[in-house]
Amino acid sequence: MRRRIPLFVAAALLAAWPAAAQPILTHLADGNDWKRSSIEQQRAYLAGVSNMISVGAAWDAKNMPGAEQTFSRTAQRGLKHTDLEEAIRVVDGWYRANPTQLNKPVLSVVWREIAKPQFPPAK
Repeated sequence: MRRRIPLFVAAALLAAWPAAAQPILTHLADGNDWKRSSIEQQRAYLAGVSNMISVGAAWDAKNMPGAEQTFSRTAQRGLKHTDLEEAIRVVDGWYRANPTQLNKPVLSVVWREIAKPQFPPAK
């Protein structure tokens, strides 16, 4: 049951997204969803992603002690200096600069444009 908690949190968060009429577990919010959403919905989505990452990192810390790198641990470190308003500006800017890639998931944009650049390239 403990392993399913992050999945349940993610499913609950996605249920509140405007695209909730689509099957929850097969649809990741993308640029089309993002552009149709109000600023409040965008904030709620990113707050939910943040909470999901925090829950995942806490689970990892309890169940995978040590330095093993997981998505949640890495994302938490990469996003720790970014607030919601800055994240919204980055995501908005990325979709504005890449209008032909509205099918790219919002989470992918957050990862590639905010979290991942915080880490130096591997040598």
